[in-house]
Formats: sequence, structure tokens, C-alpha cells
Amino acid sequence: MSNNLSLVILYDARNNAYTVCDHNLTSEEADNMVAMWKEQLLNAIKVDQRAAHRTTDPQDCRACRRDVARASGLEPKPRFQRRKTA
Repeated sequence: MSNNLSLVILYDARNNAYTVCDHNLTSEEADNMVAMWKEQLLNAIKVDQRAAHRTTDPQDCRACRRDVARASGLEPKPRFQRRKTA
């Protein structure tokens, strides 16, 4: 059931929390975003999506949260945390 779309999260292992950076990315776009965040020494993880997400803002996307819980491989399941905006 692969559609080859991915989402990218920033994972805070100390607090077992994550924030969604972007979704509905091609595998190449997601890999590039992960590399960019890792250059800034942040723990970015690419997660496969089951289907395209309809919500425009990844911070409001419940499908992203379901895909992270299902496919992130993180145990115990991390909690969602909204990204702080300036």
C-alpha cells in the first residue's frame, strides 16, 4: 500500500516528543530535508506515509500523527508537540 510519500519529524529523545516539519514529500525531498536538519545537529526522521494527507498545515494534520505512531519505529510511542513559532 505504498504511495512513496513521506513526512519528516524532529524528534527530541530526552522528552520523547516530536514535531512535524513537513508532509506529502517525495522520498528524495524527505531525504534532503532530513540531511538539512542533521547538518544543524537536530534529530530528523523520515516516516513513510500510508496515503497523501489532505490537511495543508502539517502541525494540524492528524494523519501525520497516526503515521508517526504506526511507522516511526520509536518506542515508547513519542508524544506530539506543536512547533513553537516566533
